[in-house]
Amino acid sequence: MTTKTFGRRGAAPRVPGSLLRSNTTAAVSTAAPDQGAGPPALEETIRENSLIADIPFLTVGLIVFLMLIFGVEKRLAFDVGKDGQLSAQSLIAFGAVSYDLVIGSGEWWRIGLAPLLHASLSHLLGNCFALFFVGMRLEPMIGRGWFVLIFMVSALGGVAGSLYGNPPDMPSVGASGAITGLIGALFVVSFHRHADAVDQRAMRRISLWFGIPALLPLVVAGASGEVDYFAHAGGALAGAAFGLALCAIWSADGLRPDFARPAAVAVLTGLAVSILCCGVAATRYAGYAADAKQFIPSSEMPATLKAGAKRSAELLARYPKDPRSHLLQAFALVEANRFLDAEAELRKAMTLTSSDAGGRLIRNQAQAILAVVLLEQGRRNEAKTLAAGACRTKDQPALRRMLEKSSLCG
Repeated sequence: MTTKTFGRRGAAPRVPGSLLRSNTTAAVSTAAPDQGAGPPALEETIRENSLIADIPFLTVGLIVFLMLIFGVEKRLAFDVGKDGQLSAQSLIAFGAVSYDLVIGSGEWWRIGLAPLLHASLSHLLGNCFALFFVGMRLEPMIGRGWFVLIFMVSALGGVAGSLYGNPPDMPSVGASGAITGLIGALFVVSFHRHADAVDQRAMRRISLWFGIPALLPLVVAGASGEVDYFAHAGGALAGAAFGLALCAIWSADGLRPDFARPAAVAVLTGLAVSILCCGVAATRYAGYAADAKQFIPSSEMPATLKAGAKRSAELLARYPKDPRSHLLQAFALVEANRFLDAEAELRKAMTLTSSDAGGRLIRNQAQAILAVVLLEQGRRNEAKTLAAGACRTKDQPALRRMLEKSSLCG
């Protein structure tokens, strides 16, 4: 799910001294009731074990794991843009999710992969930044098994939110849903009685620092741009619900939630499912690689339609199945006032995008330009009908402005 970053600050975990003291006293009094404070060696062993348990090994492990996966993505990507962005075709081949891909095509294996993928290095680093600071607080509090299980459940919640809220043909990747789930769980667990007042304040502060920028834009401005705020919302709801469940099963005398072993078993099961999903993706990679050769590489793609119009004939001859080639050719024809020929190229571009899972933006662009072309031919009613979809879009404001200028919106 294509998130840039989550926040700026965080705090390291603190081992509550009062808890360590009570554990040590209980152990010593049981082993040697007549020896006062007890053997120093035993006290040091107990203290050392508690400190080791509080080290967030899995937080760091998850970060390294996500980085390794992104390294594989970069190596296998069909195309990488100048800004480091992996091509939509690459992400779809690796396991990106959309309603059309998962529900429409029945490719359920994508659910186990999309939360582990990232679209660019900046996308990955933003998520890892948030994961580090949230994990430093949450993992020592609830234990490693429950921590990773919340990550997995929240990842599924993020996918569900993405499928529910995004346009059906919009592909999405990223661990942001899983991370906002950890943020939601951190906020809920901060109210549990086992966290002292200082820890509670720190946990809430971290969850708000990262959670507000992750969720507020969906409420204030709706879902727009490259950030999948629906995935954030789905993950946060799943994580918060899981946090409530943890508090409910947390025994009164336990430092961490009960049932750690079943949680670990569930994590291993989820990992096995993800590996199976990776195997399915590997069997389909060759087909996606062959299709990717039909698209213009990012290094050759003109920066603007106007610049592309000058090379449109050459690009169309080399990449006749790329809808962008027809879009560029249509723009060149519009500049030459050959509106009927431009209309044919635009309709061809729209037809090609219908079979391209990542072609939504190109299709919207072709529809908007075609609406203006029809208006130039005096076919205003057709133009307004065609422009209706582009007028409602929120993630391509330039198209909306162009249509508003031609009085085709509203």
